[in-house]
Amino acid sequence: MPTVLAGLSRLDPERIRHVASPLIELGCALHVLAEPRHHDRTEWAAELRDRMPQQLCEELTAWTWTVRAVRARFFATSPATGLPTWQDELATLRARPPEELAAELVRPLRGRPLSTRTTDTDAVRRWARSRGQEVGALVESLLTAPAEPVARFLALLDACWHEWFAEVWSESRDQLAARGRQDRDLAARDGVAAMLRTLDGAVHPRDPDSVVVQKVQNKRIDVAERSVLLVPSNFIAPHLFLGEVPGEPLTVIYPAAAQRTGVPAAQVVRSRLEALAAPDRMQVCRAVASEPRTAGEIATLWGLNATQVTRHLRALTRAGLVTAERQGRFVAYRLDEQVVRQLGTDLLDLVMR
Repeated sequence: MPTVLAGLSRLDPERIRHVASPLIELGCALHVLAEPRHHDRTEWAAELRDRMPQQLCEELTAWTWTVRAVRARFFATSPATGLPTWQDELATLRARPPEELAAELVRPLRGRPLSTRTTDTDAVRRWARSRGQEVGALVESLLTAPAEPVARFLALLDACWHEWFAEVWSESRDQLAARGRQDRDLAARDGVAAMLRTLDGAVHPRDPDSVVVQKVQNKRIDVAERSVLLVPSNFIAPHLFLGEVPGEPLTVIYPAAAQRTGVPAAQVVRSRLEALAAPDRMQVCRAVASEPRTAGEIATLWGLNATQVTRHLRALTRAGLVTAERQGRFVAYRLDEQVVRQLGTDLLDLVMR
């Protein structure tokens, strides 16, 4: 179930560029502001909302759907390189036809597009209504008379810049620009695959021509004939964002402070969950949680079928949840507490009761 980036050996380093974009970084920051818990930024988000004018907070809430799981397209790529200014990026947006920007704004609601230039408006309206009457009305105006709501959204971005994001950007822009240059130079020196593996713990080598990105998204992206845009961010963690926009470079938004912790493969996690789903497996885990036990001992103490216990233990061992150690004629099994903890503390607490 991973994402494979292929064609790396044929990607000319000259087609790799980097950008420290205030617009993309603002999009990442707005995502954190909307969903601060899984970014471990709840305190930052609460303090920021306390400082912002109430009207700005309400306007941000009305547009939150544009930056959650899927973000508006212009938050996912940039025509610029290096270190563009906020004024330049905002001017570029304002110069575009409002119909184009409206189509990009509704991207998080559109479902699978009929083509690269069409939008399923029925799906957009349906999913907008599911988010409440206010979002439904706002999206309807984007679809039918986009000039006013698009201007409203751009005014919101500019208000965020002046109220709080300009300060955030001034403290981080040079660091982000330096990180982008460093990674671009690394690709030219050591190769694209080597550079990508340094970006995040979710990126693993596959073969000389490709890397695997551990995401719950089964797809293959061939970059041999396209370019890549590197965008370091102080707000994207714990995500690693791969933005595929037709006709644009593959955008890689990655933590500026590289996340070195390894990310398990989706297949590994799924196999562990499947191993625990079978009847009696939790009970077997409990039996080996506190001390090593043999299959025969577990069957006797817990009143289970010995053959079934052996099968359960073998499945749990294959999934990496239990370790096996031979002691003379016996094989003793023990729960791997660290692996179970990685699946979830609720699970471990239950098993250890």
